[in-house]
Amino acid sequence: MKIAILGRTRWLIDTADACAAAGHAIVAVATTRSESFYRCDASDFASLAERSGADYLGEVSLGRPEVRERLVAAGADLAVSINWPTIVGEEVIDIYPRGIVNAHCGDLPRYRGNACPNWAILNGESRVGLCAHMMAADEVDAGPILLKDYMPISDDTYVGDVYDWLGGRIPSLLAAAINGLSSGAITPVPQSLDPSLALRCYPRRPEDGRIDWRLGVNAIHRLVRASSRPFGGAFACLEDGRKVTIWRASPFAHPVPFCAVPGQVMLRVDGDPVIACGEGALRLTEVEVEGMSPREAAVLITQSLRTRLV
Repeated sequence: MKIAILGRTRWLIDTADACAAAGHAIVAVATTRSESFYRCDASDFASLAERSGADYLGEVSLGRPEVRERLVAAGADLAVSINWPTIVGEEVIDIYPRGIVNAHCGDLPRYRGNACPNWAILNGESRVGLCAHMMAADEVDAGPILLKDYMPISDDTYVGDVYDWLGGRIPSLLAAAINGLSSGAITPVPQSLDPSLALRCYPRRPEDGRIDWRLGVNAIHRLVRASSRPFGGAFACLEDGRKVTIWRASPFAHPVPFCAVPGQVMLRVDGDPVIACGEGALRLTEVEVEGMSPREAAVLITQSLRTRLV
């Protein structure tokens, strides 16, 4: 099939290469504003178009008539899209006789929308889903399902682990879905319309990683795991205002019952600060204070039992 590529992220570039390796022709490439954690930018999509012999539209808005005219002229049978930042309308989907295939990092119809792997960790889910599905016009993650896969989530799973899995799995899942559509081996399955099965997830911002030490240790640990690399990290501040970023942590079993104010530094274990929570305690195994090494940051935090993280 002739395929158009619409979107951003390294995952989409790798998917295009996987489709080309399977014998499909990449005939058009369009992208939009990049983000640092996508590990690519417009120049990478330009390189994809060049090696594919495709029309490169650059960073564009799909709402512009001249953009749609070029997409029509490319003559693609189908488009593949990942992380296009706006809802795609009927006027774009109708360009493609076989529709637009999307990869969504959520177990549709549950976990529709934004930041789904982060929300899955925050909600204590046992797994995170990945779906290859057809796009539905003017709707969020609502089209028929082609293929699904899952990654288990344990108490030691960080969002970076999920992203590593997605980076390896998305290209092969999408390529398999497109091959199946091309051969007729896969028939799209409509999503359930039962509203009780859906969960709409909304975007998260860096400031949402701020820790409220009054919460229980398990909730704070989930926030650390859901906010870690490739994102900005969970954080608190020293009383002098310096930001403390917490990249990794683990619940700490204090040997005896204790009384402590949430956010209070309780002790040091093998150099790691242990911080009181509203219920339980959290051991900070990787911390960062600007201008300091992780060890220096840990020493700073634990220099006094009167120290508080706020």
